[in-house]
Amino acid sequence: MSAIAAVVAASVATFAATNIDDILLLTLFFARRVPTRNVVAGQYLGFLAIILLSCVGLLLTLAIPHQWIRVLGLIPLGLGLKQFFRLFRPAGNEGLPKDRQGLVSIALVTLSNGADNVGVYVPFFSVNRSYLWLILTSYVILVALWCMVGRWLGNHPIILNTVNRVGHLLVPIALIGLGVYILML
Repeated sequence: MSAIAAVVAASVATFAATNIDDILLLTLFFARRVPTRNVVAGQYLGFLAIILLSCVGLLLTLAIPHQWIRVLGLIPLGLGLKQFFRLFRPAGNEGLPKDRQGLVSIALVTLSNGADNVGVYVPFFSVNRSYLWLILTSYVILVALWCMVGRWLGNHPIILNTVNRVGHLLVPIALIGLGVYILML
């Protein structure tokens, strides 16, 4: 039983260490009133892609080339630049509210933010192959917990007021910063 407890503890540690930056993004999405179903589904979809990439890496027992992972930084960078340039459009030229993020956009941001995840998960999965089911179950639960924390933070009055005042700037800046960071890994 202690091996199972150790694997669960290691799963929590690897998840938290590789997804702490997602709390900021989730908080911003929720504070900007992106529909909960879009945020949660996008987070799960993006995380599923990270897990699949990690499992492919595990099956091939090869590390994903670092240069390929860095290219994923173009996704949040492009999304952030797009939102930043929307700030300077004249009012009335948009068909959809500019605050709304689609499920696919959120999934792509989650995936592109997962370079460190893949780098950690491939060796972690390799060492704990016989407990992969337990690790993945833990991750599924932790994604839900992360979404709940992000939603709670995104609805906290102080954070909500701040995001309402400067959120139109925070989201593109966070996405651009994330993209640049991933490109520089």
